[in-house]
Amino acid sequence: MKCPNCGEQMKEGQLYCEHCGEEIRIVPEFEPEIENSIRKTLSDVATEIMVPVKEKETEEPAPKRKKRSRTAGPKKKKKPVFRFLMWIFAAGILFFAVKGVSYFLPDFQYKKAVNALEKGRCEEAAGYFERALELSPANVSYLNGLSGCYYAMGEFQEAERICLETIALDGSNADAYRRLVTIYESQEQYEKISELIQNCNDREIRNQYLDYMANPPETDMKGGTYQEIISVKLICNGTGTVYYTLDGSQPDEKSEIYTLPLLMDAGPHMIKAFFVNQYGVKSPVMTEEYYIDVVLPDAPVVMPDSGTYQSPTLIEVEIPQDCTVYYTTDRSEPDSGSTLYTEPVWMPVGNSQFRFVAITPGGVCSEIMERRYTLELHPVLSMEAASNQLLLMLKNAGLLLSLQGEVPEKSGRNFYTYKYTLTINDHNYYLYREYYEEIAGTSNATGNDYVVNYMSGECYRAVQQEDKTFKLYTIEPLGTDTEENES
Repeated sequence: MKCPNCGEQMKEGQLYCEHCGEEIRIVPEFEPEIENSIRKTLSDVATEIMVPVKEKETEEPAPKRKKRSRTAGPKKKKKPVFRFLMWIFAAGILFFAVKGVSYFLPDFQYKKAVNALEKGRCEEAAGYFERALELSPANVSYLNGLSGCYYAMGEFQEAERICLETIALDGSNADAYRRLVTIYESQEQYEKISELIQNCNDREIRNQYLDYMANPPETDMKGGTYQEIISVKLICNGTGTVYYTLDGSQPDEKSEIYTLPLLMDAGPHMIKAFFVNQYGVKSPVMTEEYYIDVVLPDAPVVMPDSGTYQSPTLIEVEIPQDCTVYYTTDRSEPDSGSTLYTEPVWMPVGNSQFRFVAITPGGVCSEIMERRYTLELHPVLSMEAASNQLLLMLKNAGLLLSLQGEVPEKSGRNFYTYKYTLTINDHNYYLYREYYEEIAGTSNATGNDYVVNYMSGECYRAVQQEDKTFKLYTIEPLGTDTEENES
């Protein structure tokens, strides 16, 4: 060790340089937070030591020091050395006293934790946060800091525990909710997120995480008794799917999917529904009961009865007073969006099922009237053969250029679609409707209908009159049709 003043080599443990008499100061390292307070104390002690020495120097100059061995007589500086040792002792006591006091100050521990975090030392910071919480257990700032440390270290279970503890103390702590949602989302535990947000009373926080929630659907009309037909809408809180039943049974993911308002007609109804959000979280099942107290109209009378028929047959409906009749042929429930019945309908070839309903102006539906038919024909010409016969007749009349339907002076073509079989003047026919197709692929009906006798192959142009009967015309070049007969 060398003297910092003259550079002479010194023995280990010496407090003064034997060559120049310079004091060797030994200062311990202090915490940054207490350095200023200790520095002031040191300054005061040093002043107390040095003032008497300076006063003495003024009165009488000190003689030159001679080198002395450690076994020589007593030194003149013994008293200052003693004071310096006392100062060291006092400084040590002060240092450890400050250290001891700071150990019991939670804010001091918090600042140490923040400093450690800024340097990326999460484990060290967690220790300071834990000590701060020992001193102040209900401080949410300390809890948030500790949960952040555990999250950064990948200890998600501990981070979750502390976040839940934070929320128990402060139900509006956005940081704790955000960290929990992040943890659960990374683990795809969406049910936990939904439950967490469901139990949150802070509207602002709930609104941030609405997509994770799965609330039961709500109805726009409360259950009860109504004197009219009503439509009930099901409302959900986010993106997802609503499944429902109307017969009181428990719905599941094989039940009907809600897409349109539910029509509540006469009688009792029970809606049961639940919501599945985009994360697959299911809501509880909601239930609403309705009773629609209205008088049902009479069901429509349909003729003929269900059965098997051998020739084209008209299906006729007797419409109840002040009602409108609708029907379906695809086995679905008829309603006001189904096909409107305006005139008798020809029975389709083969098997068919008709369902008719009468509806009042107020929207009250009658019972559904169902008919099942089988029309068994024994034609000489099949529908395809009759269609070819028609194309040949139209080509021979110059109305078509080819059997592919090419039309004179036009770039597109005609095609013919079978509609139904009918009887005109005791003769049975297939009826075909003519369409014109543009090169671009769009098509429209031309307004021309043709019939082909499926026993003889005779072809005619058919024109329906206002009384729904048909007039038949022989197929001649355009503008020269001749009337054949009338149904």
